[in-house]
Amino acid sequence: MTRRLLVFGIAGLVVAVAIGFAISARREATPKATQVMPAGALRGANVLLVTIDTLRADRVGSARALTPTIDDFANTGLRFEHAYAHVPLTLPSHAALMTGAYPTRNGVRDNGTFRLGDASPTLAAALKTIGYRTGAFVGAFVLDARFGLNRGFDLYDDRMTGSPAGAADPDLVQRTAEQVLAPAEDWILNRASTNPQSNPQSNPQSAIRNPQSGGPWFAWVHLYDPHEPYRPPEPYRSRYAAVPYDGEVAYADAALGGFVARLRAAGALARTLVVVASDHGESLGEHGERTHGLFAYDATLRVPLIIWAPPKIAAAVFNDPMRLVDVAPTVLDLVGSGPLPGADGRSVRPFITGEQPFDDAGSYFEALNANLTRHWAPLTGMLRERTKLIDLPVPELYDLATDPDERQNLYAGQRDRARDLERRLDAVTRGAVPAAPAALSADAEARLRSLGYVVGSAPAPSRRYLAADDPKQLVHLNQALDEAAAEWARGDAGKAIDRLQGVIAERADLTVAYDRLAFMLRGSGRIAEAVAVLDGAAQAGHADRPLLRSLGSMLRDAGDLPRSAAVLEPLVRGDAADLQSADALGQTYARMGRSREAESEFKRVLAASPNDAAGWNNLGSLYLSSSRLADARTALLRAIEIDPAQAGAHNGLGVVYARSGDIPGAVAEWKKALELRPDFADARQNLARVQK
Repeated sequence: MTRRLLVFGIAGLVVAVAIGFAISARREATPKATQVMPAGALRGANVLLVTIDTLRADRVGSARALTPTIDDFANTGLRFEHAYAHVPLTLPSHAALMTGAYPTRNGVRDNGTFRLGDASPTLAAALKTIGYRTGAFVGAFVLDARFGLNRGFDLYDDRMTGSPAGAADPDLVQRTAEQVLAPAEDWILNRASTNPQSNPQSNPQSAIRNPQSGGPWFAWVHLYDPHEPYRPPEPYRSRYAAVPYDGEVAYADAALGGFVARLRAAGALARTLVVVASDHGESLGEHGERTHGLFAYDATLRVPLIIWAPPKIAAAVFNDPMRLVDVAPTVLDLVGSGPLPGADGRSVRPFITGEQPFDDAGSYFEALNANLTRHWAPLTGMLRERTKLIDLPVPELYDLATDPDERQNLYAGQRDRARDLERRLDAVTRGAVPAAPAALSADAEARLRSLGYVVGSAPAPSRRYLAADDPKQLVHLNQALDEAAAEWARGDAGKAIDRLQGVIAERADLTVAYDRLAFMLRGSGRIAEAVAVLDGAAQAGHADRPLLRSLGSMLRDAGDLPRSAAVLEPLVRGDAADLQSADALGQTYARMGRSREAESEFKRVLAASPNDAAGWNNLGSLYLSSSRLADARTALLRAIEIDPAQAGAHNGLGVVYARSGDIPGAVAEWKKALELRPDFADARQNLARVQK
C-alpha cells in the first residue's frame, strides 16, 4: 500500500460535478426480489450478456430518456442500484467480470499490454462444460482475441474495420452496435451468416461445427459506441449535438432495442437470462477528468447492472452493493453450475431471495494506467458500506451516502474510519499478480542496451510516491494529452505538437507523451523527427515496451530496416504474448526480404487473433511479393471477408488477378480500392497500366 501522508484541509483539491440522481443518506432496506429461487432455478436457460462500454449509471432510467430498451429490462427485472466496476478500463474490467476475480488475481491490469492467462477460469468455459454453445461479439480491438478473453468461446467474433497499426489509439479500432449485433443475432437464431467464423476451417478455436438449436446458448455482445470519440450516427448526431456522448448512448440503446425485439419475435428470449451491464462510466469533466482511466470516482466506477429472467426473477431494486466480480458466480449459480475456482466474487442469489442477510464484503478497485504509462502514483482503493477509500500519496475518504459527488475528503479527520478499509485493501493487494507487463529478458535488455537504450529487465522496484506524483496534482497533464489529441483530430497538428512538447518539458518521464508526439510527427510527414523523439526518450531511460515497439516501426518506415529489426527482435523474444511487436517485426522482415521469418511472425499473430484483417492483408502481401499467388489470393480474400473496407487487400487481390490473367477481375478490385481510398496511388497506377 502507498505510504499515506498526513493531510490537512485538502477537501478543496478536487472539484466535482453531480453525476446524476442523489443517493439517500439513509441506507434503504433491500427488497426481497422473489419468493423462492433455489440454486439452479434457471437450469438450462439461455444466457445473454450485454456489456455497453463507458455507460454511466446516471444515463440509465434518467429524465433524459436515452435508454428505453435498458429501462424496460430494469423495470421488469432486477436492477442493482449500487453496482461497481473494479477498473475504469475496458479490458481489465471485462476480465474481472468474466473471471469473477479482481485484477490482482487474474493479472489483467491495463489495456493493450496485458493478457488473460490460459489457466484462468472463465464464465464462458464454465458454461461450455455443462453443454452450452458459446459465442462472443465484441465492438473494439481492445477486446481482440489476442488479449485472452476468447477462452471458452466456440466463436469469438472480433472483426474490426481498420488497422490497429494505423490508429493513434488501437482501442479505437471499433465497429458500431449494429455491426456487432447482426452476427450475434444470426448466431443465436442459427441462421446462415456472412460471419467468417461460420466456416470452421477459418476458426481454429471452434470446437462445435454445427451447433444444435435445441441446446442452451451463452451469447456475449459488447457495444463500444459510448466510448470516445463521440460520433453518433444520424439522427442522434443532430438530436444530441450539445452532448454527443448522450447521442452515442441513445444510438446504442436503440440498436439493442431492435436486436431484442427480433429475438423476442423469434421466441429466443422465452427462456433466457439477460444480464445488462457496463464495464465503467465516463467522467465528462468531473474531477478534472474528461474521459476515464485516471481516477476512480463514482462517475467512472459506478455502473448500471440489471438481471432479467421473468417470472423467476421478479421486478425489484436491490439497494445493497453489487460488484462486477459477482456477475459470473451469480449466473453460474442460477443455471446450476458450480462456482468458478479462485473467484473473488460470490453469487448474490441468497441475498436477492432473502435467504441470507446481506454482508458487505467490500469492493476492491484500481486505476493503474497512469502508473504504468506515466510513472505516476498507483491508485488503488476499497469501497464498503457506502464508504470509499482511495489510496494515493494524498489519500481520500468519502461517505457516498451523504456525499455522492465525492466533494468532501474526510481522510484527515476520520482516520479511524479509514483504518478498516486500509486493512481490507492490504489483504487484497498482498500477494497480488505484479502490475507490470512481461519483463524483458537479460538477453533482450543487453541487445537493447547495445543500441544505446536504457530499459530495465524487470518491473520497476517499488518506490515511495510523493504528493507530487499523485494524479490529482498531475491531472492538468492528462488534460493536456487529451487537448492535444482533440487538436490533432481537428487538423491543428502544429498546436497539438507544441502542446505535447510542453508536456514533455514539464514531465520528462511521461512516456506516453513521446509516443503520441512521434505519431503526430510521423503523420505530418516529419518521420526523421519522429524517430529522433523516440530515440532520445529510449536513450534517456524513458522507454517501455510500447515506446520501443513504436520506435521499431518508425525506423522501418524511415527505411532503417536493420535497426528496426534490432529494436523489435528483443521485444518478441522476451515475450511470446507480445503480438503487436511480432506483427511489427513481421513487417520489417518482409521489407528486408526475409520472407520465411516474416511469414512465421504473421502466422503467430493470426493463430492468436484469427479475425485480424490487417494481419491477413500483411500475409497476403508477403505471399504476393514471393509470387505465391494461390496463397496470396486465399489470405487477401480472408482479409476482405473479415473487413471489406481493407483497401490494401483489394489492391493486392487485383495484382493477383492481373498476374493470373484475369484483367476484368483485377480492374474491379482496383476500382474498389480507389472507392475506399481515392488517394491510393498504387491502385490508381495499377489501373492506369491496364487501361492504356
